[in-house]
Amino acid sequence: MYTEFFELIEKPFSLSTSPRFLYLGEKHKEALAILRYGVMERQGFVLLTGEVGTGKTTMVRALLSSLDANVKYVHLANPLLSPREFIAYLILSAFENKIHFKTKSQFLIAFEAFLTKVQQRNKHFLLVIDEAHKLSFELLEEIRLLSNLETAEEKLISIFLVGQPELNDRLNEPRCRPLLQRISVRYHIPPLEVKETREYVMTRLRKAGSKRAEEIFPSKALDAVHQYSQGYPRMINILADNALLLGYSKGESKISPAMVKVCYQELRLGGSVEKARGSKKGAGQKAGPTGSAFKPWWKWAAAVLLIAGILAFLALRYGDRILSGFMSASVESPKTRVEVFKAKTPLVETKPEKQVAPAPVASAPAAPEKQPPPVEEVKADPEVKQTESPAPALERPSPADVRAGPPDIQAEPAGQAIVVERGDTLAKLSSRVYGRSNERVLEIIRRNNPGLRDPDFILPGQKLFFPPIPDSQQ
Repeated sequence: MYTEFFELIEKPFSLSTSPRFLYLGEKHKEALAILRYGVMERQGFVLLTGEVGTGKTTMVRALLSSLDANVKYVHLANPLLSPREFIAYLILSAFENKIHFKTKSQFLIAFEAFLTKVQQRNKHFLLVIDEAHKLSFELLEEIRLLSNLETAEEKLISIFLVGQPELNDRLNEPRCRPLLQRISVRYHIPPLEVKETREYVMTRLRKAGSKRAEEIFPSKALDAVHQYSQGYPRMINILADNALLLGYSKGESKISPAMVKVCYQELRLGGSVEKARGSKKGAGQKAGPTGSAFKPWWKWAAAVLLIAGILAFLALRYGDRILSGFMSASVESPKTRVEVFKAKTPLVETKPEKQVAPAPVASAPAAPEKQPPPVEEVKADPEVKQTESPAPALERPSPADVRAGPPDIQAEPAGQAIVVERGDTLAKLSSRVYGRSNERVLEIIRRNNPGLRDPDFILPGQKLFFPPIPDSQQ
């Protein structure tokens, strides 16, 4: 399609492993030399590994095409066979005839005789198994047993195992240890470097008949090809072929890095770009193997931080109101009531840390300390309705009550209403109004405030009435 536009004789980046387009980098030359060494020296097992698209099959085909007539080989490209099917394939390929053996022992005898004749003719038999990482453990054991066919001097058969790095993991299994110990030569093919990628593209363009290969793929475009392909020959072919097709469709005879990037994104060759692509392809995403996928986790983090900020603002602004409402709603249920004050109010007067201005009271001159007269039973105010039975009267106050507060403090003649503030307790308010706080005084306050069910539990904003105490109770 684009061959005439770019003045090419044929497509330069076909995925077929044609020997005419063979390019050997430094690592590929080493791999091919090791394979030839394994054939010439009649090594038992040779292992060749490499990532997907590094050119393993290309190396095998280059080796087989360079062998002379002294080497007879069988190339198995699809190893997904059972042991019986593998033996049938080997018989048909080696004997070049469909022979039926009744038992496996008959096959081994005939195959060993065949290999001996090949050696007597100064020839060698080579078995190449491609995609060997897909071999089952049973078939690997059958192949290992074939390597036992040897004479006292040399091997009758050489076996090349070619596959992906997963083959190393399979061979490291305990059941494959006998086979692993028989591998004498191994080599791993790495991807191409930047310089080798440039030479690879230029070589294919020139062999396809291009006289202006440098103009079609400038150096920056070649760098982009290497970046997105990571130096794997198969991916280089795919990217370069699609870049030529894109240039033909746009009418541009020169490939740019942006065109290579578009081809990479459209083909979705990279895992990071595939993850980063949304509903619109390549919308502001960083492509290439060095780009990282754009993850939406930051949106959830921002939402959580926003909610936390709103809750913190509401707690600072309306925390007191929310707490007061919650405590008011929980007063009716003793099981769910929140205890604001952990310690109960003492029965004796306690001096507050910070003295609040007390209500005006009549003060008397200090008198020498003496034993107070017996305290009479407190009589309830006739105007106050008694809702509960009064607490038993105390005949005498405790010495702490006698020492607490100045004597002869008079209450307001008409009583006093006080709004509870934060930090107030009933004992504090009693000390502020009457100058003392004891069980008898608290009982009088409770009876005059029907809404006060628990003297140990008052709320800010609650209004309490402090009645006047008769002179007999002073």
